Amino acid sequence: MWSDFENETLIHIHKLTKIYKKRYQRASNFHNSLYNLLGIINVVTSIISTTFTWASDLDDISKKYVLRILITLATTAAIIQNYYNFQENSNKYMLTSKNYAKIQNKIETIGNIHPDYRISKPHDVLKKTQDKLNGLADNRTEISSFMIKLVYQKKLDDYSYLELKHQKYKELKENEKLNYTKNVTVEIITDEEDNSEDLP
Repeated sequence: MWSDFENETLIHIHKLTKIYKKRYQRASNFHNSLYNLLGIINVVTSIISTTFTWASDLDDISKKYVLRILITLATTAAIIQNYYNFQENSNKYMLTSKNYAKIQNKIETIGNIHPDYRISKPHDVLKKTQDKLNGLADNRTEISSFMIKLVYQKKLDDYSYLELKHQKYKELKENEKLNYTKNVTVEIITDEEDNSEDLP
């Protein structure tokens, strides 16, 4: 039976998955943007320096100085771009975000059904969900707390619509409860990709 404690735990896990999903999505977008920006800087400075070399008289000291700056910019951008693996990190962060989104969707599928009509046992759902979250925490690439505070975190990330939904469930009369579950399929969790690890 889904008591208030189990429902609050489900809502808490829903909030956590939303926070991590958005955090890793923003980290992925940020790293991807940096990769693209450095690539553009590299290409543009390389083109300008090549054009400058061909079209100018390099006997002038000031022109040599400008050319050195352009070549240094192009080289530095290329080194940073390759050294920090922005694209690889972006892909890892996006994969982590998608894994959190899968868990979030499964929680919402359960949370959208009135607790009295859920066929999944709370202990099984919460244990399997926690196991999946622990597995993700063990295997994910961590992001810096400084960047979380600065870029990756927003105020309403921890908002869960399930809180309001469960408040409404508590206020419903018996005949109104069925309206919330009438058109919802009972087989809550099915995932072809990972049958053994799925929530019940």
